[in-house]
Amino acid sequence: MHKTAIFAALLALLCLLAVPLAALAASQPAYPEVVFILDASGSMWGKAGGQTKIEAAKEVMAKAVPALPAEVRLGLVAYGHRKKGDCADVEVLVAPGSGDRAGLLKKVAALSPKGKTPIADSIKQTAELLKSKENETTIVLVSDGIETCEADPCGVVKALKQSGIKFVLQVVGFDVDAGGKAQLECLASAGGGKYFSAGDAAGLMAALEAVKKEVTVKVEAAKTVKTKAKSRLGKLKITVPAEAVKSLAGLKIIRVKDNKLLKNTKSVAGEHPLLAGKYQVVLAFANPNYRKPDDAVVGVYEVKGGEVTEVALGAVAINIAKELTKAVSGVSLVDQKTGKPFVTHDSKNNNYYLFKTRPVPPGDWTLKFQYSNSPAPTVVAKGLKVAAGQTATATLDSGVALKKAPGVTGWNLNPAGQDKPLLQVRRRWDNDFPLWKAFAVPPGSYDLYILQKGMTEPLPVGEGLQIKAGKTVLFDAGL
Repeated sequence: MHKTAIFAALLALLCLLAVPLAALAASQPAYPEVVFILDASGSMWGKAGGQTKIEAAKEVMAKAVPALPAEVRLGLVAYGHRKKGDCADVEVLVAPGSGDRAGLLKKVAALSPKGKTPIADSIKQTAELLKSKENETTIVLVSDGIETCEADPCGVVKALKQSGIKFVLQVVGFDVDAGGKAQLECLASAGGGKYFSAGDAAGLMAALEAVKKEVTVKVEAAKTVKTKAKSRLGKLKITVPAEAVKSLAGLKIIRVKDNKLLKNTKSVAGEHPLLAGKYQVVLAFANPNYRKPDDAVVGVYEVKGGEVTEVALGAVAINIAKELTKAVSGVSLVDQKTGKPFVTHDSKNNNYYLFKTRPVPPGDWTLKFQYSNSPAPTVVAKGLKVAAGQTATATLDSGVALKKAPGVTGWNLNPAGQDKPLLQVRRRWDNDFPLWKAFAVPPGSYDLYILQKGMTEPLPVGEGLQIKAGKTVLFDAGL
């Protein structure tokens, strides 16, 4: 066969193969993206609704970002946070298209207002990053004042829209005066978006909730794109706060329909390819001395073909005074909604992992300590609110200790006026441990009862004992 004929045949074959590949590419949903531009100028230290505006913005962002649809990729730009009086102080903290929400929120939390308000330049720099994107990006500008660097910020936005860059500008005026409102309304109108007014954290949350609804509509619209070449393979994405990884030995993924262990890996965070179906996610918490890890079931999740199912975990950290650790032999994290323990860790005389930060699903948590020889665990903290990507810290700096006394075999600490003990301390069969150690308990009012050798009932030796935050009370029973 002639070389020209061979080349023509190969070209025809490649064209035939390209048809299904193109159809496959076209079938993937084109999800919208969001870029936040946050005002970190000096005026953000002003108060709105009983707190500084920067504190309110951080608080609201911590709630609004995780609430956005999982398909939405994000970016973050801030201005005025590095230098005073510098109109060039605009920084792209997270490039558009990021899936690292926890990382983005860390950048938000680190902002410290200082300088000017170069709104136009921040929008211009953001738009430059969007030139190559085919899909429309929603830019959300949160500002508490007018432009202080550009003479005509509204004109800048109009020019950017006319240039063909695909974006819509949503603007939130945070505690602004009439002049600021007029300018920000002009920016929103020029950017094809809406203006939202907010006077405090609740108003800011309402504004971002309205933006979220509009973005959600776009996400649902994107899902209606052709799905003819959709794969049966999906991904399970696990995200864990970085500080909580040290407590883990690995991850197990179990297929629900036949209870088969499909994956047992030390690499917890990241994406795990799986066939469409339902899977149980199990965290393996590390133990010292080569002991078998403690398994904790996170939940059951459905993986869909061609999609990423995200399991975004938070964490609980334990900040405890050293003197209060001596008698602790176990730690348990309990789901307040169900009352069931998520993970229970027994030190078995090696507390290397005992007080490590542990990942948990988002929700409200209770922390319990098992004290050596105590017949029941003690609640040391409750109401620990954990959000995806965030760490809730239980600070344990209050406690109680009993001064040495003869004949004591144990003691109980009851919430004042109640019959049920919060803390029950008992000596070992062969020595006094841990009778005289300090025990962590929440601040409050308590009644103390002593158990003495030969006595058939506890002796009430302390009534209305006050334990305050940051203090450990040493009680002398006077025996």
